[in-house]
Amino acid sequence: MRALAAVAAGALGVVGAAVAPAAADPLRLRADALAGTASPAGLLVLDAAGGLRPGLSAEAVVWIAGARTPGEDTGGDVLVVAVRGQTRSGALAVRAGRFVSSLGALRPAHVDGSALRLRLPRRFDVEAVAGIPVEPGAEAGRAWDWLAGARLARRLGDGGSAGLAYVQRRDAGRLALEELGADAGLALTGRHDVGARAAYDLANPGLAEASVTASYRRRALRTEVYALHRAASHLLPATSLFSVLGDVPSERAGAVVTWRAAPRLDAIAELGGRRVDADLGLELALRARLRLDDRGASSVGGELRRSGVADGAWCGARATARIALPRAMAVSAELELVAPDRDHGRGAVWPWGLVAMSWERAGWQAAVAAEASASPEYLHRVDVLGQLGRRWGVP
Repeated sequence: MRALAAVAAGALGVVGAAVAPAAADPLRLRADALAGTASPAGLLVLDAAGGLRPGLSAEAVVWIAGARTPGEDTGGDVLVVAVRGQTRSGALAVRAGRFVSSLGALRPAHVDGSALRLRLPRRFDVEAVAGIPVEPGAEAGRAWDWLAGARLARRLGDGGSAGLAYVQRRDAGRLALEELGADAGLALTGRHDVGARAAYDLANPGLAEASVTASYRRRALRTEVYALHRAASHLLPATSLFSVLGDVPSERAGAVVTWRAAPRLDAIAELGGRRVDADLGLELALRARLRLDDRGASSVGGELRRSGVADGAWCGARATARIALPRAMAVSAELELVAPDRDHGRGAVWPWGLVAMSWERAGWQAAVAAEASASPEYLHRVDVLGQLGRRWGVP
């Protein structure tokens, strides 16, 4: 599932592109048929807004999965189905249904319930969410399963804010999650930005995530310094071999310098350190990205990376390319090679690659992607995913 998610999200952009048609249509409908090495599946996206009623909109994303093994019943799931409404002034906004909630520094939650945002005098905002946590495959109507949280924030300047959030989750009445979060961000000047966020686990006392960043921009240079702590509960889904190996519970600190070397060329250097338990390691990355046209529709890039600690240290190289072709076609490719300091008999080099081709015209979209890899977990693995989609707009 991790590999297919990477193919779908990174190469095909199914969900992200699904709700981006022209805003002039009050009703937008999209259907996608997916066929992969695991099973056939479907994705139905409905997005209604604009002409129905000012301030009222709705969206639905329904996943229809095929049988995964012979004799197994076809299943599916509703990923998102929600109605959103707000007052003309935007002071009050409400969302109800199934959606993903995010409150400041707290980790996102998939819930069946409702959420609201209220703007108060003196630039204060209140956000609240309550509902039943979504658990794939779990029976509906689970007794005493609920989640509730809220965030109080104050807007600072033109784009900054500071807030305090709290969430609690119960499974069968027992405490499963309780976190307290704080976040702040501020643009000090047109060139300086600072930000900080932290989440503390109250159920299993300890810091779940914390980060501090500061950046400075001057002409073609942008410099950022950061410090980050992340526990296992706040790790992000892996989308490539680099992210599988690099996103582990740890503390990191370092600096990133981005240089616009030419109108279409960006060069990035990162230098830092990582600590996992009592072990320390070097974090070093050199990246470059060249846009082949003014819009950036075609580009090539490369990266060299040193990461990890102790026996888990590794060096890697990454190459990417996306080329826009005639007749609304595009081809993209990614390749990663990782060489561990100590292979422990699991291979001296671990390769990972992804190739995709897409086509879109007059409401139709088609794409096919293939992912292949070898790692300590698999001697070799190949996943293929194809997509055929159609979009309609109803005036």
